[in-house]
Amino acid sequence: MMKRKITLISIFIVLCGSIVFSSEEFSWQKAKRIDDTLRYIAKNKKPRVFLKKITFNESDLNSYLNLIYRKKYTPEVKYIKLKLQKENYVSGTMKIKLEGKKYEAVPAFLKDIDVEVSGIVKCKNYRMRFDFEKLKVNGTSFSPEVLDEAFGAAQVNFKVKKSMYDWFDLMPGIKNVIIAEKKITLFY
Repeated sequence: MMKRKITLISIFIVLCGSIVFSSEEFSWQKAKRIDDTLRYIAKNKKPRVFLKKITFNESDLNSYLNLIYRKKYTPEVKYIKLKLQKENYVSGTMKIKLEGKKYEAVPAFLKDIDVEVSGIVKCKNYRMRFDFEKLKVNGTSFSPEVLDEAFGAAQVNFKVKKSMYDWFDLMPGIKNVIIAEKKITLFY
């Protein structure tokens, strides 16, 4: 009877271990490869007749976003996972946690947020923007336009108000971005 219990426990541990280890892990090697490439492109601003390009897969991008980018630039984001699809279509999930003095005035129900988005990435003139198709916050669907209006109304003491639909500059040296099924191509 004791051998049977040990065998069942061993099988359970092996099954649980395989479930845990089969989940996607982010790779420092992949994240560093993108980071090194972006640093090289930013430093190497030689004018070119023809653009060069480099392609990364979805796993590379998610590793970079989670291990390097979000820690440097968006510490409020605790997790992000993007799915790259055909014709610049992107969907993804993001976990946001607003903590500390900076966010004391934010209501408690808005401090822990799960966001699901989908839409199309547009690039032109070395700039990029995301056109939202669907937007869910904590499981509830919202009209991106209505949420953008609320976002604008909340910016009381700002001379220039921001919008979720604003164009923003691409990273230094990047001229264009094209997204295809499970890959992103940067032109520089």
